[in-house]
Amino acid sequence: MSGCSSLLRTIVTILGTDSQCEHTDSLQAMLHGHVAGFGNLPDSQSATKNRRNWRSKISRLTDQIWGTSDSAYLNSVLSTLDETQSKIVIGYWGTLPLPDLLAIKKARPDVKVVLLLLCYPLALSHGGILRQDFYLRRAARFLDGIVFPSDLTEGYVRGRVFRTGFPPSVVIPPCWPRSFQATCELRRTAASPSLIFVGRTDMSSPTATTADDVRPLMNSILGTGIDLHHARSPETDDGHPHRRHFSPLPMRELIDKIGEFDASLIAYNTQGCARDDRFYLTIPDRLITSVAAGVPVAIPRQGYGAIKSYLRDYPLLEFDTADELAQTLADRSLVAKLREAAWNSRSNYDAALYSPALAQFLNRLL
Repeated sequence: MSGCSSLLRTIVTILGTDSQCEHTDSLQAMLHGHVAGFGNLPDSQSATKNRRNWRSKISRLTDQIWGTSDSAYLNSVLSTLDETQSKIVIGYWGTLPLPDLLAIKKARPDVKVVLLLLCYPLALSHGGILRQDFYLRRAARFLDGIVFPSDLTEGYVRGRVFRTGFPPSVVIPPCWPRSFQATCELRRTAASPSLIFVGRTDMSSPTATTADDVRPLMNSILGTGIDLHHARSPETDDGHPHRRHFSPLPMRELIDKIGEFDASLIAYNTQGCARDDRFYLTIPDRLITSVAAGVPVAIPRQGYGAIKSYLRDYPLLEFDTADELAQTLADRSLVAKLREAAWNSRSNYDAALYSPALAQFLNRLL
């Protein structure tokens, strides 16, 4: 039986933080027509989030080395895989699914487990990165393959984490399905400059990190007279005349809203991190969403290597200071041209375009 026909007969199960996550939709768009069907499963972190305690936090550390120890969760996953006869499990996001993939591989050696490493490293400290390097290195012998978001990420992991014993890998840039892309008419460029920021502003949240706090940059941008639109939070509700708040929106509505502005601001507080490897190597969801909306991207000139490689043929507004960004946006004729170019480029970022590459990679594993 050929590899192609094997894949066509294969059920692929996608294991992630949420069975309805956009990355699940993207994988299904990439593999549509190449596999027999799909299954969706939550990872153990998502499945057990309502019964976490100090014991579960400790066991999580050992699970990273030996595999998920939650028998109820694992039995449920294995039962589902057996019932569907799934032969491939793709787990995402960063190192979060590693315990589950390890446990599945130990219990079902014939099932191929693939890590979709969308974000690496997650940690922002020297010690945290060393720990995650160890977890990934330890898991290598159980992984049948790794999907990387960029050549930079693959090179980083190959040179820093594995060095030898590197599992089969492929680079698949993350994109939302074509159905996510904005379909309304390209909006007329407004008379005055405006930006949208779709990152976090809720700094009081226990899950927020120093890297999320871009208020100094926001304030600098507001000081130039640029209207800055972002999600409302108590930390940013200061009444500034150029600050514009909006409420959380479903993905499709958010994509349409992003299209109203001159550009989408992509930035993190990298100076507040002991290590900013994550932001040099990762292609964040907020960027993928902005590209689906078809608007230019405004980004600091320093850093963000993977993002800039991803956008090599896409309109970028790089800046060192808020004043420089304001000068660029003041040229309304230039902004109109950049917006039109971004709108016309969005079709180049369609998950289905990577169907052949992902299907060929999975064929090799069977």
